[in-house]
Amino acid sequence: MNELANKNANNGTNKGSIAKKALLYGGVAIAVPLLLIYLFMAFYYKSHFYQNTAINGVSVSNMTEQQAEAAINEKVESYVLTIKERNDLTEKIYGEDIGLNTVYDEKLSDLLEVQNPYAWPVALLKSHDITMRAALLYDDGLLKEYFEGLKCFAPDYNIAPTDAHISDYGENGYVIVPEDNGAKANPEKMYEAVKKAVLSLESELSLEKAGVYEKPLVFSDNADLVKALSKMNKLAGSKITYHFGDVTEVLDGNKISKWLSVDDKMKVQLDENGVKEFVDYIGKTYNSFGKVRTFKTSYGDVIEIKGGDYGWWLDRTTEKADLIKLINKGQQIERQPIYFQTAQQYGADDIGNTYVEVNLTAQHLFFYKEGELIMESNFVSGNLSRNFGTPVGTYPIQYKENDATLTGEDYSTPVKYWMPFNRNIGFHDASWRSSFGGKIYMTSGSHGCINMPPSKAKIMFENIKRGVAVVVYELPGTESYNKDDKDSLVNN
Repeated sequence: MNELANKNANNGTNKGSIAKKALLYGGVAIAVPLLLIYLFMAFYYKSHFYQNTAINGVSVSNMTEQQAEAAINEKVESYVLTIKERNDLTEKIYGEDIGLNTVYDEKLSDLLEVQNPYAWPVALLKSHDITMRAALLYDDGLLKEYFEGLKCFAPDYNIAPTDAHISDYGENGYVIVPEDNGAKANPEKMYEAVKKAVLSLESELSLEKAGVYEKPLVFSDNADLVKALSKMNKLAGSKITYHFGDVTEVLDGNKISKWLSVDDKMKVQLDENGVKEFVDYIGKTYNSFGKVRTFKTSYGDVIEIKGGDYGWWLDRTTEKADLIKLINKGQQIERQPIYFQTAQQYGADDIGNTYVEVNLTAQHLFFYKEGELIMESNFVSGNLSRNFGTPVGTYPIQYKENDATLTGEDYSTPVKYWMPFNRNIGFHDASWRSSFGGKIYMTSGSHGCINMPPSKAKIMFENIKRGVAVVVYELPGTESYNKDDKDSLVNN
């Protein structure tokens, strides 16, 4: 049994020795080739550049110094820089046109002594026993001349960027016009980018990536621009509609947009002079205050009547101020303008069919209401002998008053019915008179008022209202007296 145990022990020892020998031989088998490869590589790279070595963009991996120099020279001699620009424009710079060349080793000392600014920094490359110094040079004068002649600087291509801005007013109001990047390169930045590309022997230069283009200052998402857009559309969205009889005037975005602008701080400005011009237009077009009127008398004659203050009279200052407020609020309304004074209707005939017709020559008046003659009467007007003659013209009834007292420098007269139309001249009853008409006014007339029989004055008072037109005129040939009496009085 002991012999069996010893035999097994010897067998185990023999197996262990065999395993160790196998490992040793295997390690040697692996190490020897690796050592040989290492020695080969060490020897090889004593005269060759390492893998992944480049000089100014030229790969010289595994090359000798002579091979590397030849490769660099070949690259330099055939060098072309392609410049990628905006608007699909591509231009090229050829190395031979700008005097591009390479300087090596011993010549570098001369180069360094003059500190040539047009050389790429010296490249010092070592690989064991290899030491190679090289530099790229170009003729700056030639490069600048070539550079300045590039198409991208021509007017058709050298397009400046434009800021995002608000459009002109259109069917959809205002909109933001996006910024346009243009294609305007900064010459200084671009020149530096070109130099760097040339001295790196880069085959392509993207001006976009190089960041040489000028940029807009304002972009579409600018908060102030968006705010200004909203304000302008609000103002231009106003719509104020006026009705002048059968004529309609509309103030909307088509007009308002001409008064809007945006300043450098993106603040919306409303040109108040534009609003004033519009209000002036309304006044000039539709005011009838004091105009000469063509009037058909009750006698059938058509005459022109000058003078008086009847008619539409626009309060331009107030109307302008109100319009500015309405526009700023973006209001859409129908509006009646603010007037100092109104007439009965719009149009060439602003008197309408309710008016008082006063014929000074005949000393007779007619009162029409809604086209119907409801009263006519003789009267006594201003005293001609004392230069108190009643003025002709068209006037509005200013107001009416019961039981008024008329006063002047030499009189104080109570009346029952008082209806002034021309300052202190008006219609009133004259109970102290027993007769009216004829030629009484020539020597015994009033201070300018139209004296009426009380019963007639009462009818007028009860049917007339403020603003009714009073047409005062003279009509030769309608006298109820000897015309020579008046002529004699006037001439004397």
